[in-house]
Amino acid sequence: MKKNTMLLSIFAAMFFVSTGNAMAESHLFTKDVKIVKRDTKKVEVRVNQLNVGVLDVELKDKEGVLIYTGELQGGENVTTQFNLNALPNGEYVLNCSNENFWSSQQLSITNGNVEINENSYKEALAPKVETIAINRFEVVTTNKNLADMEVTIADRTGEVVYNGYLSAASRFNLGHLPSGEYTFEFGVADKSFKQSVKVK
Repeated sequence: MKKNTMLLSIFAAMFFVSTGNAMAESHLFTKDVKIVKRDTKKVEVRVNQLNVGVLDVELKDKEGVLIYTGELQGGENVTTQFNLNALPNGEYVLNCSNENFWSSQQLSITNGNVEINENSYKEALAPKVETIAINRFEVVTTNKNLADMEVTIADRTGEVVYNGYLSAASRFNLGHLPSGEYTFEFGVADKSFKQSVKVK
């Protein structure tokens, strides 16, 4: 806890933010949240999504210690800059999320130089649970570089009636369950999305 508080204080003192319209660089926008290196230990976070809204952002080290927490304003070509000069050499992960969106990107600092692991980017939108027949539901997900997403179905008391993993789309027949409300909970890393359905 002491380490966490100390790092938060140091990073907060060195943190620099600016927002505005980025110059057009369309080849950078294959990801909805893009980290671009701007200097030896400075990065720029770009949100290329009109309707993503405000994102909670967390920077953690490889041990899961929280280094920084804050918010990013979503919107097409909106940018925020981070000065990482206060951080020591090591591996870090930047997570951005809200109730409908999650992304994760790894970066590292070696010999005072920040490097972005482009292949580590992962992204998930909140899955949609749609009724396709009485007590039958289809779950549709939109993910990038994310093989599986955990899914748990629980009744109103919290008792788990199903636990497994989703691919691009999955169908569930809940007709064998007692009538009532059930909650689908989808988990990826430390983020979860929830949606309730009714079984008749």
